[in-house]
Amino acid sequence: MKRLLLLFVLAGLMLTAMADWTYGTAYFQGSQPSNCLSHGGVLIWYDGELKQTGLNGGVEIWEGTGDICVVYPKNYRGPQMRFMSKGGSVQIQTLK
Repeated sequence: MKRLLLLFVLAGLMLTAMADWTYGTAYFQGSQPSNCLSHGGVLIWYDGELKQTGLNGGVEIWEGTGDICVVYPKNYRGPQMRFMSKGGSVQIQTLK
C-alpha cells in the first residue's frame, strides 16, 4: 500500500513539474521557465542564461542555455528577433 501511495505521489509531482502553461492567449508546453524579462514589449521567459549576441540585417540575435518562451504582443511592430538555445527548446507565441 505504501508503494502504491508513493507511486501516485511521484506521478503527481512529475505531472506538476511538466505542466503546460499559458500567458493570455499564448500556450506553452512544459514548465514555465524561472526567469522573465521584457524587451520592447516582448516578454521572454528563460532558464539558464540569455543574452543578445548580435544584430544581423536588422534582426536581433538572442542565445540562451535553457528553455526559452517568447510572447509577442498583438500587432507587434518592433525589430525582428531570433532566439536560439543550446540546451533547451524555443517556443514563440503572439497574443491574439
